[in-house]
Amino acid sequence: MKKVVLLVFVALLFASCAKKGGKEAVQSQAAVSEEAAETKAPSSADTTPSDNAPVEKGTFAYIRALHSKEEYTQAVKDLTQDYLLGTWSVEVISEELNYVYFAFDDDGTYYIFSPYGGYMGQQGKYELDGNNLTLFFPNFESSAWDERIFPDKKETTLVYDYDFKDFYDVGVLHNDHLILRNGVEKTADGSRCFLKGREVIKTENKPVVAKDNLKLRLEPSLKGKEANFWYRMFLVATLRELLEDSYYKVEDNQELLNVMLKGIQTSYDARTVKEDTIDGITAPWYRISLYDYDEEGMPQNFWVFGGYLEEYDKSKDAEYKQQLFNAALEKNLLVFDEEAYQDYEASTGYKRVTGITEESAKKIIKAGGSAESDEELKGTIFKIGMTKDEIIKLLDKPIVTQGNHIDYFIFPDGNGYRLCFYFEADKVTKIEISPEK
Repeated sequence: MKKVVLLVFVALLFASCAKKGGKEAVQSQAAVSEEAAETKAPSSADTTPSDNAPVEKGTFAYIRALHSKEEYTQAVKDLTQDYLLGTWSVEVISEELNYVYFAFDDDGTYYIFSPYGGYMGQQGKYELDGNNLTLFFPNFESSAWDERIFPDKKETTLVYDYDFKDFYDVGVLHNDHLILRNGVEKTADGSRCFLKGREVIKTENKPVVAKDNLKLRLEPSLKGKEANFWYRMFLVATLRELLEDSYYKVEDNQELLNVMLKGIQTSYDARTVKEDTIDGITAPWYRISLYDYDEEGMPQNFWVFGGYLEEYDKSKDAEYKQQLFNAALEKNLLVFDEEAYQDYEASTGYKRVTGITEESAKKIIKAGGSAESDEELKGTIFKIGMTKDEIIKLLDKPIVTQGNHIDYFIFPDGNGYRLCFYFEADKVTKIEISPEK
């Protein structure tokens, strides 16, 4: 019988666990070894370990002591008892974040572990027949994981396929809804492979920028379930300098948003082989990552349509951040910071208020030079219905009051604008703007 290699994340104690028959012996195997996870096949025919090296059954050293390079290479193409021993990560194809580990002992027993370390209490029996592995429903109290792995609460059979390229590994155990991988051979960047049942091209985190607001999805399809992202800390970290130079702040009571905002610079690690046509644009879907900058935050993966992504250009960083700032403003993720405005010093306040009012003026010009609704004033510091006192307090000097309207002049660098505020019953009903020399 051919001997093969196995990947172990821990120094295996499973044989002793079987003999002791107790959960305590299994619980001692909580640590996952990164060194073992990245171990590759031997590079030369001389694979015998040194006399002092431990040669435990179920480890790479054990396999290397038995095989030449040629025998080793052939051995990993088959599923043997020695190769199966150790720890395999498990993924349910139809779910999003759902990893556990399976560990196999040589007495026909498997154990389920948490990816964060620790025995989860489930164990059961398995049978190996050639390249077919059958897992029987565990004899402990069932959990949500058991129901995903054993949808009928009976046995689950997987087939080992050395030529199957999963997004992470080459050579996996799989069926229609389940994948087990052990990390012996990593799938190379540029490979055509499968990710959660979708055929994709694996990519080495290429940077891209959103050209428009893009819907976030959990699957690469218009029918895919929409996803959400919490932007608060992300915007605080990304727009720090722009926020410091404005009278805007990130909304504290912010809700989750289901779009990737225009101007966001991120990276993708996979794109679909299949392409879709949306708004007359044909492109694949890209798996991007966003990081919420929370203390316990982790990069989150989402799918977005690639027709509205462009390659990142470092020289356009300032433009990207301004696009993001404007997109966040439109989505009400940024709000006017009245406290910061009131705290400005008289000597520098005029310059700051001039800058932010100038930006508001430009938005009114873009809306046609006249605004009579809050929708037309979106993104400015003004609102229809503000009182004269509120306008005067907000703008400071220079202000000229003329009957039912107030004129406000902005003179950045000698050129500027005249804002005219019209009132009825002391409430702003319309704002007009015109260039001033």
